Amino acid sequence: LRNINKSLKDLPMVSVVIPTHNRKEKLTRLIKSILESDYPKDKLEIIVIDDASTDGTYERVKKLFLQVKIIRNDNEKLVSESRNIGIKISRGKYIFLIDDDNVVAKNAIKELVKFMEEHSEVGVAGPIMYFLKDPSRIWCAGVKRNYWITTTKFVGFNTRDSSRYKEPCESEDFPNAFMVRREVFEKIGLFNSKIFPIQYEEGDFCQRVKRSKYKVMVVPTAKVWHDIPLPEQIRTWTRRLNSPLRAYCIARNRVLFHTLWSRNALQRVVAILASIIISIYYIVMTLRYSSDNRHVVIKSIIKGIIDAFKLIKKVASH
Repeated sequence: LRNINKSLKDLPMVSVVIPTHNRKEKLTRLIKSILESDYPKDKLEIIVIDDASTDGTYERVKKLFLQVKIIRNDNEKLVSESRNIGIKISRGKYIFLIDDDNVVAKNAIKELVKFMEEHSEVGVAGPIMYFLKDPSRIWCAGVKRNYWITTTKFVGFNTRDSSRYKEPCESEDFPNAFMVRREVFEKIGLFNSKIFPIQYEEGDFCQRVKRSKYKVMVVPTAKVWHDIPLPEQIRTWTRRLNSPLRAYCIARNRVLFHTLWSRNALQRVVAILASIIISIYYIVMTLRYSSDNRHVVIKSIIKGIIDAFKLIKKVASH
């Protein structure tokens, strides 16, 4: 018992940073799951960044969770800058960044901390993410990206065979939930909220992490459940283009990300051409399937491509 108490006492501080916008019910559920985790509460700080919500998010958190620190943005700053705001005021040795539409396993935070404490070369560690609507079905067990044709693949997507993913492995980056060593932020800086306010923000950050000789690793013993539609319930592309802003950023940031992180000039040219082709595909699919705002979405995609080319030279010289 004395050894157990000593090990709990020696655990480092973890700051959980949650950006949120108009999803107070999901946010409430996430905070409750964090508070029910087995990580010592005196070593856990929860920071919510309310990104100009209009649904009473700020008031709900202040009323229900006195131990939670909440900051409200007066105007919408989007996910990268909201995360940066939370990181700047955090105190933990580790910062666990997680979106509001998740539920964390009881031991998830402890498993991530344990792994990172044992592997000093790891700068970012993420859990395996499952569908909340089908808790045994994997959503993401790591990310693989093709830097020629600009496609992104979630490892293990839509499979229930978690036995294939028992060993830690490297990942390109993580969507949705991941833990970062504080010294990483001190060394490479925060999220690039100017170029990547949403879309590819994690990819850009983790590439900078790897360039600084840290590893980005999946920790299979850590689990979260993501509250998104199952694959059979919605077309992937329609979810990704559910707003003009997201459509714009997908088109623009795909070009900028691959301009910035291509390995050579040939790969950069091929990736930019692939990005244009994929954007044309999105336009065609929007015309074919989308509803009332299809013309606004299409204009946003075209504007995203145009703006990307305006910024290519600046980004390439970065």
